[in-house]
This record gives sequence, structure tokens and C-alpha cells, in this order.
Amino acid sequence: MKRNFILLLSLVILSSLLLVACGTAATPVPAPQEQAPAEEAKAETPAVEEAQEAAPTEAAPTEAAPTEAPVEEAPAAAAPAEEAAEEAAAEPGGDFNWRMFEGEQIRVAMVTQPWSEFLNSGDYLQEFQDLTGIEVTYEILPEDQFRQKTTIEFAAGTSDVDVFLSMVAQEGIKYESAGWYADIEELLNNQEITDPNFDFADFNESSLSIARLPNGKLIGLPVYNEFGALFYNKELLEQAGISAPPTTLEEMEAAAKAIHDPDNDIYGVCLRGKGAAATSQFSSFMHEFGVDWVDEAGNSSVLDPKFVEAIEWYGMMDREYGPPGATSYHWQQCQDIFLQGKVGMWKDASVFFANLVDPEQSKVMDKVGIAIVPAGSAGQIPYVGGWHLSIYNNSQHKEAAWLFVQWALGKEMTLQAQLNNITTGRRSAWESSEYTSQNQYPELAETFLEAMTIGDPRWNPPVLAVSEARDAVGAAIVTAIEGGDVPSALQAADEVMQKLLADTPKIE
Repeated sequence: MKRNFILLLSLVILSSLLLVACGTAATPVPAPQEQAPAEEAKAETPAVEEAQEAAPTEAAPTEAAPTEAPVEEAPAAAAPAEEAAEEAAAEPGGDFNWRMFEGEQIRVAMVTQPWSEFLNSGDYLQEFQDLTGIEVTYEILPEDQFRQKTTIEFAAGTSDVDVFLSMVAQEGIKYESAGWYADIEELLNNQEITDPNFDFADFNESSLSIARLPNGKLIGLPVYNEFGALFYNKELLEQAGISAPPTTLEEMEAAAKAIHDPDNDIYGVCLRGKGAAATSQFSSFMHEFGVDWVDEAGNSSVLDPKFVEAIEWYGMMDREYGPPGATSYHWQQCQDIFLQGKVGMWKDASVFFANLVDPEQSKVMDKVGIAIVPAGSAGQIPYVGGWHLSIYNNSQHKEAAWLFVQWALGKEMTLQAQLNNITTGRRSAWESSEYTSQNQYPELAETFLEAMTIGDPRWNPPVLAVSEARDAVGAAIVTAIEGGDVPSALQAADEVMQKLLADTPKIE
């Protein structure tokens, strides 16, 4: 009996030693896959025409977990990859595990604009990949192509887009009716995937309100906010004998007339004239003439005398004091001639201020001023809006996409964007000592904060088919610029608007 007991005890001790040895062996953490340079990813983006002819790319399946190495081959000490992963997981949210979705791949679809370009600069995207182990395909397209391409993909139901830029006023009703928006607050309230240091309360309420649908659903978080701004060339105004930017529409017209010198390739003003693209900027003037897209009963206001007056004034300004071929001008063309010092005033989205003071592309960086669009008969009512980062509701990597949104719009990245003259939606960025001490353009901060207080977010017709409404009103704007029959053009636009309003579902 004693001999059997000793034998049994020896076996128990030996088994215990083997179990301990197996438990202490470390399994190596696989390093993130190499990411192609962002420039290559952008170059490989198919054109929108190709997207119409071919079926959208199917979502790539989540990679299978790497097979574990045999225990006997694993090193006894922690591998350097593990140490790097532990350090990365602790940034920037303390104990929050940023590598919980390591190995997944996400596709981020962006519009050509300053914030998208900022995020694509330097090593920012690589920093996110190093932090999380999530591979990112980052695409940037011009706005019209972006909208057409993403809409086609979403409608096909096979899109592998995970994160995308969006605007409530542009596609909000349409995308929500189709079920394409993830509810940001549902993700935010999931404590397992939300960094406790994200500080949602730090976002300006005005910024968040522009990202909410009529039913209160939050469909994104603000990458920046913008308002209807008047950029002006201080030197050209001074040469015309004007000491300060105009504060009324009458003063704006007088200043444009004084500056305008087409024989020397100098133009008083540049306003968007390219049909539908002009409608967003026209909305500021529409409100300042005392009218909206719809009346209190929800009917089209296009035939309202104040609406007619606003369009005729807009057309007159671009026709009399704008560059030749004004009806072909989008924001890009207006920005180009402003950067060259050829235009005295440009009315457009405030976000473009960052480009105008960029020494790498601007010849007038030290001559640029910014003001809120001058007041009309109803007062000073700039439109306010902005792009928001949304998550596709049918994404196969929704949680990994949420990590990207938290990183891209966290306090650290938002401050960096603010330091690059992008008007962000976080109070901490505006109030930070880094920004206030380095801000070379205090008038930008002053005008932005004021505009967000007095502005109107209704810069697009409140219909499901926004593009059709913009096309109809845009055609009337083109007619006004060309000096044509504006009442007839607006009659046609009104018929389209009334039908679109009747066909628009109510979001509750």
C-alpha cells in the first residue's frame, strides 16, 4: 500500500510540473499586416462610372485567427510584439483595449475636403493601425462622385464600406429611410467597445444637433462644422477704398462693383454658379431675404416673392461682378481664382479658410479675411452645417469601425485638426492653450462661434430626393445668372419641389 501511495504521489507531482510548464509558455501576438500607402489606396479607387457598370465589391470576410504555434516551440519570455501590443493597448484610453479587433479590415470612404486630407497626412493612419492592429483602406473622392458611388453600393446591398462621411441635410432622410445609418448612441452606450476617456459631453451641442435626424437619432459625429462665410482679399478691398468687409448685402454689392476690373483679370465676387452646387450657398441669402424652402404648412416656398428676389439678386451678383463662365463654377474654381489673388470676395463654406491660408497653395495667405455672410432684410442668418463621420449599418465590422471613429474624433486628433485651422466640434479643442496660444487667425474663432449661435441648419430642401430638388432650384439659379426668365424657371422648380415634398416620408 505504501509503495502504491508513493507511486501515485510521484505521478501527481510530475503532472503538476507539466501543467505549469504549459501555462507559462507565451503565444506570440501576430503583427498587423502591412498597409499599402494611402496614396496607392486612393489611386486604386474605381471611378464612379466603373461603379455603375460593375457590381460593388463584396465585403471581405473577417480574417481567421492565426493558428497557435505548438507549445514546445513558444519562447518562455514575452515576445517584443506582445510588449508593443500592451503599450499600444494602453494608449490613449488607459486600460481600454484598443486591440480587441486586431486583424480586422475596414474601408473608410471620404470626400475631398480639408479634414479628410488632414487625416490622410503624415503618419496618422499608420498610428491608428499600430494602435489597434486594424487594417484601413482609405479612399478620397470628389463630392459628387463620392455620393454617387456610395449610394450605388449601399443600394446594391453588398458594399464593404464601414465608415463614411455624411450630411443630414444632404442624404439624411434618404439614408435613414433605407436603413443605412448605424445609431451612434447605441455604440456609444456600449461600454465594452467605448473608450471611457472619449468624453462625448465635450462635443458642442450645436455640432451634434446638425448630425441628428428629425427623429432625434444621431447618425454621426462632427469632423468639423462650417457656416456661410465671406472670404475677402484685404488688399483688393483697400485698393478699392474699402476699409472693412461689408456687413450688409447692399455694402457687398457696392464693394463688388468697386473691386471689379475684368480687363485686368480682377473680379469683384465669386459665387457658385454650377446649378445644384450653388443651392447650399444660396441658402444663406435665401434666409436673409426672409424666406425658407418651405412655408409653415410644409408647402414649397419657391414662388414666394422673397424667394424670387433672392435668386434674382444672387444671379445679378455673379453675372455683373463674377468671372466669365460663372455657371461652370463650383467651390474648387472659386477657390482657385481666390488663391491667385484674382477675386475680392468669395462666399462659401468656412472650412475652406484652411486652404486660403496654406502657404503651399495660397498666394494671398497674408491677405485673407473671413466674416459671416452680410445681413439682408431679415438679418444676418448664415447657414450652418458640416460633415459627420457615420457608420454603415450593414457593416460587417461595425465595432472596429466604431474604434476608428473614436480615434479619429478623440480629443487628441481633434486638437491636431483644430491646430490645422479646421473648425472642429469639440469645446476642448477651441479652449485649449495649444490652440489659443498658436492661433494666428482670431477672427476665424470669433466668426465661427458667433455663426454657430445665429446660423440656420436648413441649407437643403427637406425632401427625400435632395439631389432632384437641388437640380431644380439650381437650374433656376443658372437662369438668373444668365439673365433669363427667372419666374418661368422657378415655376418649373416649384412643380418639382411640390411633388418631392409629397413623396417624402415622415421620419418619427
